[in-house]
Amino acid sequence: MTEDTDDILRDIRRWVKIIGIQEAKSVIDDALSAEDAEEEEQLRLVYHLTDGEHSTRDIYDYADFGRNKIINLQKSWSKMGLLEKEHTRAPYESVISLEEAGLEVPEVPDESESEEVEESDDSAEENPEEEAGEHLVDEPELTNYE
Repeated sequence: MTEDTDDILRDIRRWVKIIGIQEAKSVIDDALSAEDAEEEEQLRLVYHLTDGEHSTRDIYDYADFGRNKIINLQKSWSKMGLLEKEHTRAPYESVISLEEAGLEVPEVPDESESEEVEESDDSAEENPEEEAGEHLVDEPELTNYE
């Protein structure tokens, strides 16, 4: 009987979501609007990344907003009913995604990840023999008892 109840509740939620998408679209659009186009793009990025998978720290790495601004935005959107949490320590998750609402989804930048990889690759390629030699000199072997 519990499985039947869960299925029924899932169906109800799905239909309510479908019915509410048009209203939600205007609410989301208003919540993510700004006079400055760049700021609006950042608001959309933060909302898009608030997907239950990305933590505030992850979102901070991608967005041009400070952590406190991201936290305040998420709290505000949560009060509006646009976000929810599974439990207190879980990341926020949007109830309706930008895509579901028919709104433009921003491109998620990946420069920070690629720059870190490039920097670490460049330093390893500059002097690979020197790094290997330093490693052997700095750390004695465990079997060296002298």
